[in-house]
Parts: sequence; structure tokens; C-alpha cells
Amino acid sequence: MSIAGFPLEQLLILPIAVVAFIVLLTIIVFFHEYGHFSAARALGIRVDVFSIGFGRPIARWTDRKGTEWRISMLPLGGYVKFFGDASGASNPKADIAGEIEDAAADDSAEPSTEDRARPATTQFPRPGEADGLASRLTPEERAVCFHFKPVWARAIVVAAGPMANFILATAIFWVLLISFGSYVVTPKVGEVVEDSAAAEAGFVAGDLIVSVNGRKIARFDELTMTTRLSSGEELRFEVERDGERLTLYATPRRQEIDDAFGNVAEAGVLGIVGDASSVTFVRYAPLDALKEASRQVWRVISGTLRFLSRLVVGKEDTRQLGGPIKMAQYAGQSAMSGFEGDDISFLDRLKVSLGNFINLAAVVSVSIGFLNLLPVPVLDGGHLLYYAYEGIAGRPLGARAQAIGFQLGMVLLASFMIFVTWNDIANLLSLLG
Repeated sequence: MSIAGFPLEQLLILPIAVVAFIVLLTIIVFFHEYGHFSAARALGIRVDVFSIGFGRPIARWTDRKGTEWRISMLPLGGYVKFFGDASGASNPKADIAGEIEDAAADDSAEPSTEDRARPATTQFPRPGEADGLASRLTPEERAVCFHFKPVWARAIVVAAGPMANFILATAIFWVLLISFGSYVVTPKVGEVVEDSAAAEAGFVAGDLIVSVNGRKIARFDELTMTTRLSSGEELRFEVERDGERLTLYATPRRQEIDDAFGNVAEAGVLGIVGDASSVTFVRYAPLDALKEASRQVWRVISGTLRFLSRLVVGKEDTRQLGGPIKMAQYAGQSAMSGFEGDDISFLDRLKVSLGNFINLAAVVSVSIGFLNLLPVPVLDGGHLLYYAYEGIAGRPLGARAQAIGFQLGMVLLASFMIFVTWNDIANLLSLLG
């Protein structure tokens, strides 16, 4: 059934996707900003505003240390505003920086609450204004101002946001492993697909894959991730067959596959099916679960690094990149995943949906933490790059260089967002068609 040419099931999932996306993003943004916030508090930095969302606040309250907490109208991010900032962008207040000559004498020069509620883009005063900021602060105010903390302290505050994302993801994976355990499939070949890369390389049923390009493989999902991100590249496989070690060479072929939610994607395919008899269910003790959760976080990071490196050299299709619309699509699909297929109870369907949604939150949290560490000005990684220069050179990067860097960073970030949004729209139209 369809309405105006659109499949009914896609129209029904739309509001669920929107709500799931908002919940997903709110959780991840909160922990990211709370990382900045908690590190700042621990280092004696005064925090004026902690906001989830942008725009006009719909709810606000002030804690005993003077921080105003906000929930704002546009739930598409958030920011922490430190003392001395004119906005969430950490630009010094007009009356402190001296942009308005009579600001010190005229209280009306103080920016309004709404003027200050703008998204964070940098953790610096605007280039060249540090001296003006310093001259208008008392020693007590300077002691709690982010901009006058040592470079190592500023670096900790900036890095704490992405680190909070990694900690959140580790905690989520840990809870899921403790609560539900996991099925582990050993990398044993159960079936070789006819005319596949594996068949051409000489794989046979019963082969146990020990390593790929010298890296040990203990689980079938590790093998899958390696081959999916190696299309067109010859891989060296160490295989155990009838008690003997063999070396086989195979080149995964780029093909269309279905992801976990049935979406079509392109990836490298080797052409083997796991052995059903080698599946075991594992219940984890708390410490073992923590180790496995940490490994899962690293697998997401290493997979992202691998994908980006192949993307740069043209071995991956840029159409695989997704943005907020694709994230919303996956959020909605994960939230509805338990209500498709198997004949199980309503409670079990809820458990499946919740488990998949929470697992997606962990993966997205790792991805957002990683992307924020890229050395692009306006991202946390760009701030850390500037701090690294300051730490080595003993002085901040020149004002002009900072300004150019931020402008280039904004252009790069805006261009990237436009591109992935266009990808999202094209993929969504293809799906609805």
C-alpha cells in the first residue's frame, strides 16, 4: 500500500525516526558536552551555560555554582559557554574584549541571553584579543577564565568531550554484554559461494582462518569487517586445514550487500559463509565484559580510520558517506527492528528494539568522538592541534594564521555537511522509489 507514491511502511516509520534521532542525538551530545563541563569544573574554570540544543531556551535552571542549564528549541547539538565568552563560540564578551568602547560604563552592552546562545565553534578568544580580555578581568576572574588557564589544562578540557563519547560507548557495550551476552562465531568456513573470490582462491568448507595479512583473526565478524573494507586489495590468509597451515591469497570483490537493517550498501565480499556449528553463546564476567567493550570501541575506530584512508585514495565511494538524515533513518530502523519478522512476544520485540537502538547509540557515540578529534579548525581536534603548536613553540599560533585556519575549517565543515546531506536525500529518494 502507498500514499502519493510513497510506501506506507516508510511513511509510518518517519515520525519514529525523527523521535529516535532526537533522543539519540540528545544523549550523545549531552555526554560530549558534559565531558567538557566536568573537566572545566575539575580544573577550576567557571561555566556560565550548559545547553542541550540551540536557539531560544524552553527550560532553564541555575545550579549552586552559578551555571545555567538549558534545554533549547533546536535539539541538533549543544554547547558549554565558559566565563568571559560572548557566546557558545567562546568569543570574549564585548564589554571585556573592548569591542564597544563604552561597554564598561554601559550595562546595556552586556549581550542578551539569546545572543549568547549560539553554537560552539572554538575554544579561543578571537585571535589577538587576549590582551584586551586580560586588561578587563580582575585576578580572581582570570583565575576562573578558560582563556588564561595553562595550555595543558585547556587541552584537557577540549579533549574531554570526545573522551566522554568513548567512555559512553564503552559503558553501553559493557552493559549490553553483561545483560545479554553475545554470540561468538569462530572464523571457520561453513560454505564457499560459487564463483566468488574465496572459491577462486581455493577456500573449502572446514577451513579455519587464522590471520589476514599477518593480523590474527579470532571472530568471524572481524573477518567480515576486514574484507568489507578491502575490496580490490589482495589479502593474505593463513588457513588451518586438516591440521596443516596453508597460505591463500584472495581479493574481495566490491558488491552490493544488505546491512543489518536491510539497507543496500557497497562493500568488499569474499564469498564465504560461517560454520553454524562453530557458534557459541558467551556470558561475560564484569572484567571480561569491560575488555570486550573496549575492543568493540576500538573496532569502530579502526574501521572508521580504514574507511577514511581508503576514501582519500579513491578506493571507497563517497556516496557511502551519510549525515543527519541517514542517522535518523538508522535510528528509526533500529527502534523498529524488533517488530519485524520473527513471531515473538511483544516484550521480546521491545527488548530487541531497545538493544539495537542502544547499540547504535554506542556506535554513533564512538564515531562522533572520533570525528571531533580530526585536526580540523573549529573541531576539538583543531583546537588540540593549535594547543600542540602553543606547547611546542611556547606561544600561541599567530592571530592571522588562527583566523585563516578557522575560516578554512568552517568552509570545510559546511561543505562536508552539504555533501553528506545531499547524499542522504539522494539515498532516501532511492529508497522511497
